[in-house]
Amino acid sequence: MRTAKIWLDYAYAKHGLIDAGLIRSYKAAEADFAEWLVMSVFDGQLPESKSNPGYDVLTQDMRIQVKSVSKMPSNPHGYIVSEKDRKNDRNIGATHYAFVFFNKLIPDVIYLVDEEFVRIFPSKREIKRSDLKEGDCEAVINIGDFFHPD
Repeated sequence: MRTAKIWLDYAYAKHGLIDAGLIRSYKAAEADFAEWLVMSVFDGQLPESKSNPGYDVLTQDMRIQVKSVSKMPSNPHGYIVSEKDRKNDRNIGATHYAFVFFNKLIPDVIYLVDEEFVRIFPSKREIKRSDLKEGDCEAVINIGDFFHPD
C-alpha cells in the first residue's frame, strides 16, 4: 500500500531527526527544528525543559522566543500575535523573538527582533515577512542557500 509506505518514510525521517537531536518532540518538526536553527546560529542553548513558558533559546545575552512560520505557498498569512506575546515581561521572559520562515517546508530566513517589536505590534495582529523586512530587525539571516546550494 503506497500510503503506508509514505507514512513510514515520514515516521522514519522524524525518528532520525529526534535521534540526531535536531528536534525534541513528536509535535511539529518545523517548530522544533526552528528552535535548533536559532540555537545554532546565535550560539545558544535550549532550555532543558521543552515546555519552558517564556523563551526557547538562551544565549549569553538574550532569551529568544522562536516562532516558525511554515504555511502552504499559497497562504499569505504570517504569525498571529497572541495575548501571551503582548503580555511578555522582558525581565523574566523573552528579550527577543526570532521568526524562522519556511518555504515549502525548507527553512528560508531568520529575522531577529527585540521583544518590544512583537509586544506592541499594531492591532492587525499578524506579523508577515514584509513587516519584518520593513521593521527594526537586529539580524536577518538568509539560510535558504544552505538548504539549496545550487
